[in-house]
Amino acid sequence: MTDNRLNQLDLDFVRSCFPTFEEPLAAKTAFFENAGGSYVAGAVLDRLMHFYRVNKVQPYGASEILSSAGNQMDAGRQGMADLLGIDTADLTLGASTTQNFNTLAFACEGFVTNHSEVIVTDQDHEANIGAWERLCERTGATLKVWTINQDTAELELETLSSLLTSNTAIVCMTHSSNIIGTINPVEKVIELCRANGTRVAIDGVSFAPHSWPDIPTLKPDAYCFSTYKTYATHMGVMFTSEDFRSLLTPQCHYFNRGYANKLLDGAGPDHASIAALAGLGEYFNASHQHHFGNNDLSLYEQAQQISALMHAHETDLCKRLLDGIADLPLHIVGRNHTEGREANIALTSSKLSSAEMSKYLATKDIAAGNGDFYALRLLEKAGIKDTDDGVLRVSFAHYNSTDDVDRVVDALKACH
Repeated sequence: MTDNRLNQLDLDFVRSCFPTFEEPLAAKTAFFENAGGSYVAGAVLDRLMHFYRVNKVQPYGASEILSSAGNQMDAGRQGMADLLGIDTADLTLGASTTQNFNTLAFACEGFVTNHSEVIVTDQDHEANIGAWERLCERTGATLKVWTINQDTAELELETLSSLLTSNTAIVCMTHSSNIIGTINPVEKVIELCRANGTRVAIDGVSFAPHSWPDIPTLKPDAYCFSTYKTYATHMGVMFTSEDFRSLLTPQCHYFNRGYANKLLDGAGPDHASIAALAGLGEYFNASHQHHFGNNDLSLYEQAQQISALMHAHETDLCKRLLDGIADLPLHIVGRNHTEGREANIALTSSKLSSAEMSKYLATKDIAAGNGDFYALRLLEKAGIKDTDDGVLRVSFAHYNSTDDVDRVVDALKACH
């Protein structure tokens, strides 16, 4: 085994893996819209284009071109399962996380009744609130809201404990908010709920781009995130445990009920997008070999290690931003430091609207949007008066640089 360990992320190598940076428009842009969708790794693009160019056909069959397409899709599914350290039977691939949560909520009609209680948070993206609200409307179950602390905008375990009863069927929460950025104590929530006989569904969409999910350690009942925010194609990934699936009503064609990974597949997503997911595993593998050398670790173990380097890099950049704007008339929604949070900063200004800040940054070729980002309930509870204008969100990815950050700091200083 060769060990060439690097103790920090090699940004030049990382950027070389993303063809977008070779394009003039992207090359001049400091991109901080990553929470809305990341750039795509070259290995993913190669897989995607190969599928469309060589075998964009109905997959599986005796003909070589059909079997080739099916094999590529199988490699994509297996690659994602390997990255997560799970079995392919526990993996559902959907068009988006919003669709996956909707499908999961319908499936929960198998055990949620008019005597049940469902808990959601007001810190979540609407995808992980509305689906459960509609479930309660259909079944007559009681919807309870785990509310944030209005001073900190954070979720507190004591509040959840006061909501749990013997009738609580499921708790649905975010791993980290796409506005607040705080990493929620999902491990403790799962432990608390398991002791109560309550299921837990985690929205990892805002967490996964910064810290690759460790599902074998967390052991949730359901965990969802989006691959178009983790350097791949536009898809939603959903893990469900075998035990949890035994309670769910299948959402597939009746003749597919014998296939575990099809039980929650209400509508098959784009075949090429599935096949391209194998490229994400290739990107993690190449990154791990570059930073740690050749080894015999599983792809799951590699992803955890390289993700830790990515997270440390993003955290350093985030601290640089927070330090640089500390004296400006800005309000950070959530923590104004990096401890216990992801590199996803939402802020407002006492002098400018969020839209004005976003437009000014755009004149400097900096991409950072404003709005409610589908977390309208959170903004209302956090005291944001103009929710249409919302917040300016500066969301990082591991391919961002110190120069990118300095450009944001300089621009915010200039417009204030």
